[in-house]
Amino acid sequence: MPSEYVLTLGILAIVIGLPVLFTFVLKLNKQKHEQKTSKGVDLDQEETKILNDLHRGLERMEKRIEALETIIMEKRR
Repeated sequence: MPSEYVLTLGILAIVIGLPVLFTFVLKLNKQKHEQKTSKGVDLDQEETKILNDLHRGLERMEKRIEALETIIMEKRR
């Protein structure tokens, strides 16, 4: 039983932490973009690529979390 609680708490931490992390990254990106555009300089291509990779990675992680949640729910039945 305790291991199920630990797993559930871990998944909840990820489910809550992931959106918080993603929001933080987006706000940093927006702030950086505003600073650069105010100087007349666009985002660097490499920075854009890194942000896109981060976004794709977070989407894949979200799918994995959903799969884990499904597994946990099926085990509880």
